[in-house]
This record gives sequence, C-alpha cells and structure tokens, in this order.
Amino acid sequence: MSCSCNSCSNKIAFCTSSINLFKDLPMEVQAHIVSNVTHFEANANQIIIREGQKAEHMLIIREGKVKLNKFDSEGKEYILDILISGDTIGEDSFMQKELFDYNVETLSHSKFCQISKKQILDLVYENSQFAVSFVELLCKKLTTSNDKINLLMSSSAYKRIVTFILERDQRLNGKPISLTVDDIAASTNLRRETVSRKLRDLQKDNVIKRTGQKKLEIINRKKLFDIFYEN
Repeated sequence: MSCSCNSCSNKIAFCTSSINLFKDLPMEVQAHIVSNVTHFEANANQIIIREGQKAEHMLIIREGKVKLNKFDSEGKEYILDILISGDTIGEDSFMQKELFDYNVETLSHSKFCQISKKQILDLVYENSQFAVSFVELLCKKLTTSNDKINLLMSSSAYKRIVTFILERDQRLNGKPISLTVDDIAASTNLRRETVSRKLRDLQKDNVIKRTGQKKLEIINRKKLFDIFYEN
C-alpha cells in the first residue's frame, strides 16, 4: 500500500476516515482506496483545475480551502462555491460531463486526494453502502446549486448577503467564516462596495463581528433569520 499522508502511515486510520463519503466504509475497503489514490499539495492562489480540462477524476480536500470560479468575457470573476476540508470536487462529472466547466483555485495551502472516475464507479457497483453515500452527495450538491440560483435571484443585496452568511454558517457548523469582502462579492454577484457597506450595517447592528480582513462571526443568528424570512 502506498500513501504519503501522515494519517495513512499510522496504519490504524486512513485519510479516508475523516472524509464523510468514505468514513463509514470497512477498513479493508478504505485500505484499498488509499492504495490507489494520488496525494498532492498546492500552495495558496494556485489553479489546480482549469475550465475545459478533461474530467477524469474526483478530488477530496484533506486540508485547506479552495474556490470554484468562472470568468465572463470581460474578465469578471464569479465564485460558484468555496470548499473546505472534507469537501469533494468533480463528482458532478459523473453526470455525463466530460469536461470541468469551472476553475479550481486554492485559497490556502491545501492537500488533496485524487481518485479516478473508474475507481469511484467500481466502488458504486461493488459496495451498496458507498453507492448510497455517493447518491446522497450528488443530491446535496444539487440542492446547493439550486440554493445558489435562488440566492442570486433575490433583488435585495442585503438579503443576498444574509442568505450567503447563513449558508456558510450552516456548512461550517457555526465556526467563524473566513472570507474576504471580494470573496463574498464574487459569490453573491454584488459590487465590492455594496458588500462592504452591508457588512458594516450588520456589524453596527451587532448581528455580526468582523476581525481583520477575513474573519466573520455571527453574534445574533435570530436577527439574521428574521432578515432572511422578511418579504
């Protein structure tokens, strides 16, 4: 078995043990998985997948944070999602998609597991437990995409930002949100100045607390939900 990550060299637990998609699989199945994956690392601000690249594998983020983005003809960036440790990239390619239709760029030093599409499909066919988990993952990603569309359809900039913050809060289980104003602006399709102004309003009303350029903490979730449910 060949695996370069510290968890797997332990021989008691594998890197897959911390990944939702694999953690409930028998250890012998996890051992087989890690013996056939490629591990690699990337520094911050590095593009590891480019739009139009052939989708032949799925990536699992072991550590770090990345963004999925696209650029329009004028070079404006649109952030489709921001992913963290334990998240996966490329599972949508199993839906008859041959090419990645987005870029993947690291936001911090990150570590990845790369698994071929063939190996994933073999697991789906051979292990019913994994097949159920994989279908659940696809459904979750579809729901996230629909939520993103609904967010961008809102005419209220204030509500877009609040919705985005609540969505990130849910995915991080209440942990501080580490995103720049530019990240939030590109994720909500709003001007940077608009986002900055609305965040100041939320902080002034003691709904959120911002520390530095990136850290955002929610102080009053009830107020955020009140804004979210306003007509």
